Amino acid sequence: MKKNVIFFAICMVGAFSLSACASAPKVKDISGPTEIIEHKGTVFGVAQPEWVSMVLITPNQKQLQKSLGIKKHVWVVTKSGPDLDFIKTWADQVEARAEIGASIKQGIADFVGARMTGDTGAVEEVIERYSARASAISVSGLNKETDWWVKGISKSDKKNELEPKYTYIVVFSIDEDFYTKQIKKAFADENDPIAAELIDYLINYTVVGAKD
Repeated sequence: MKKNVIFFAICMVGAFSLSACASAPKVKDISGPTEIIEHKGTVFGVAQPEWVSMVLITPNQKQLQKSLGIKKHVWVVTKSGPDLDFIKTWADQVEARAEIGASIKQGIADFVGARMTGDTGAVEEVIERYSARASAISVSGLNKETDWWVKGISKSDKKNELEPKYTYIVVFSIDEDFYTKQIKKAFADENDPIAAELIDYLINYTVVGAKD
């Protein structure tokens, strides 16, 4: 997972440098271990959009909404693989909701784990209880806003004569008020101070996931 995220970050940074000469069929990113072959806008001479770079800089909701030009809660889901059509279909139609749901639970685990100290069993119990509540959060009405892809190959893959890999990034959104109500409803009867902080965190939380 970590390797994929690192690969994705390298690809996106390389794609950003490519945007300055997007009409070129092939550009090598000499600053990193990945060679960028093309991206979604290359053939049309279209530069990489601002939101792609913003995803790498921050998961902050407000900044991402501003760069996307929308006022909705947004999630970013990424997937990598050798077949672009396959990973696009899988991410768009199959994986999005599952990935978002799983990442919300991961966000809960990270948040609670960082704020609670003491007995490990007690911490895990709180994480489990809050994660169960997250299952009640509905992402119905999820809409696809936009997407981007990059095709690149790492130096190690090239040395081992492996094929270039596509990294696909897609942005989904949901009405902000609806999502906020879902979060508050899920934790409505929790009086723990951490729960109050968690509500605020989840409202401003952005999923950025990556898988093979």
